[in-house]
Amino acid sequence: MVNKFYNLVTDFYEYGWGESFHFGPMFKGETFMESIRRHEYFLSSRLGLRSGLVCADFGCGVGGPMRNIARFSGATIVGINNNDYQIQVGSKYIARDNLVDLCSFKKSDFMHLEYKDNHFDCAYAIEATCHAPDKVACFAEVMRVVKPGGLFGCYEWVMTSKY
Repeated sequence: MVNKFYNLVTDFYEYGWGESFHFGPMFKGETFMESIRRHEYFLSSRLGLRSGLVCADFGCGVGGPMRNIARFSGATIVGINNNDYQIQVGSKYIARDNLVDLCSFKKSDFMHLEYKDNHFDCAYAIEATCHAPDKVACFAEVMRVVKPGGLFGCYEWVMTSKY
């Protein structure tokens, strides 16, 4: 059911949001796309991404943030996605942007990753883990595949006065 939904809405998301399916608080005088890129670059900087590191993007959509962050940081990014259509579309964008050496997709459910323990240097999720049926199990799986001392950056579209 979820994949049928994303097969249907992906093109609409791209029409409305562009290739990065998330929000970003806007500063005065900033365009929507500038706020999106700034948010992605901020996340990349907080994770300390740089050339030589391998990072997972959990729930990556068509890979807009993955490509922007790879271009910005030089890190290798693996987009984790369980939707064939989004992977197909995103793979064309990786080729279009000449990022095949830095970006790739892995078809997988981020609740049950097909990676050995301690595989990634770090990981992030942008407005994706809110869809996990069990948050504790989801974050346990993330931490299983991230090397000891590696960082996990995450933000969701829900905000409260406390967070």
